[in-house]
Amino acid sequence: MTIKNLHRITGIIISIFVFAHLFNHAMTWCGIEKHIEIMQFLRKFYRNPVSEILLVACFGFQVWSGIIQFRKLRRQANLTIFDRLQMYSGLYIAYFIVQHILAVIGQRLYFGFDTNFYFASRVVLEFPMKLYFIPYYFLGIMAFGIHLASIHRKKIIQFISPKQANFHAIAIILLFFILASLILYVFMGGKFEIMIPKVYEVY
Repeated sequence: MTIKNLHRITGIIISIFVFAHLFNHAMTWCGIEKHIEIMQFLRKFYRNPVSEILLVACFGFQVWSGIIQFRKLRRQANLTIFDRLQMYSGLYIAYFIVQHILAVIGQRLYFGFDTNFYFASRVVLEFPMKLYFIPYYFLGIMAFGIHLASIHRKKIIQFISPKQANFHAIAIILLFFILASLILYVFMGGKFEIMIPKVYEVY
C-alpha cells in the first residue's frame, strides 16, 4: 500500500473524528452543559487507551505523509487554484495538528485538568492570547473545510461539469466559514457570559 493510499485512509478516520468534534463545538450554541454532555459521550469512543493511541498515530502519519505529498505536488506544473488550496490548507492542518495535540495532551497530563470547553474558550477570551488563538482556530476549521472541498471537487469532477464541481467546492467552503464563525462567536462569549474556572488560570 502506498503512502498516498495510507494518507487517504488515515484522513478518513481523522475526518470522522473532526466532524464529531466540530459538531460537539457547534452544539455549545445550546449551552456549555450540552457541549460537555456530548463531549463526555463522544469520549467513550475516542478517549479510551486503544482509540486514543490509534487516533494520535493517524494524526502523526497525516502530518508526515501530508508534508511529503505537499513537496511532490509543489513540483508539478499546471496546478489549478483548487490544487493549490488543497496543498496549502493541508500544510496549515499539519501545523494545527502538531500544536493542538501537544497542547491538549501535554496540558492534560502536566496540569491535570479537563481539556473541555473552558480550556478552549479561555484562550480566545483573554488578551493577549486571543490575538493568536482566534485566527489560529478560525484558520484551522477553514483549512479543514478547504482541504475537504478541494478533494471533493477532484473526486466528482469526472461525473459532473467543472462549473458544478466548483460550485460544490465553494458551497463547502462557505459552510465551514459559517461553522467557524458560529463556534468562535459562542466560545468568545457572544451568546452568553462565560466564567472561566480558576483551575484553568495556569498561564
